[in-house]
Amino acid sequence: MLKTIVCIVGLASLVLCTAGRVTQVSYIGCYLDNEARDLRGLTGVSKIGQFSIGSLMLSSASMTHELCSRVCSLGGFPYFGVQSDEQCFCGTSYGSLGAANTSDCNRACTGNGAQICGGTWCNSVFALTYPDKKYFEQSQMPNQTVVSTQSTYWTSADKTKAECLMMCEASADCQAVIFSGQQRLCHLLRFAYPPASLSSTDGDYFLRG
Repeated sequence: MLKTIVCIVGLASLVLCTAGRVTQVSYIGCYLDNEARDLRGLTGVSKIGQFSIGSLMLSSASMTHELCSRVCSLGGFPYFGVQSDEQCFCGTSYGSLGAANTSDCNRACTGNGAQICGGTWCNSVFALTYPDKKYFEQSQMPNQTVVSTQSTYWTSADKTKAECLMMCEASADCQAVIFSGQQRLCHLLRFAYPPASLSSTDGDYFLRG
């Protein structure tokens, strides 16, 4: 299916443009963790696409900075941390337990021995920066879903497509949109993947740029 990039220029207009979503990754430092977890963005989430989440983290024998940033960017999180070779955490804040010594983050990532993935009860913390661009990419509904005990979307009724996209653009929590034209329902998604309950929804899917 041909993908379309939609830029918002006002409630009454949608125009096409060419653009792609890019995230910038910046290392912040080494920070302490404990069983309560410092980075708690994945609370309630048990699966994101093909990735299983347990105890607020993704564990992978192929862990890299790129893998963790990709998973956390699906939820638009501003921070991620990697720990103990193979653990990935996402969050909206960090440092609640204080900074660790730089030397305490000394373990190589399981998926890339040239990268450091924290240490024992220590996160290597990175910031994710999202460009301030007002566009959405229209495509087929993803065949991946998010499974969570907490709601990962909210709905507004009686909206036009342009109004729906404007609502998403105005909210830092919104990463994608499903717009059902016949019902004029606007589903705003907290992750780039829909929950299973919306995966078969008849509507247009837009990924935030």
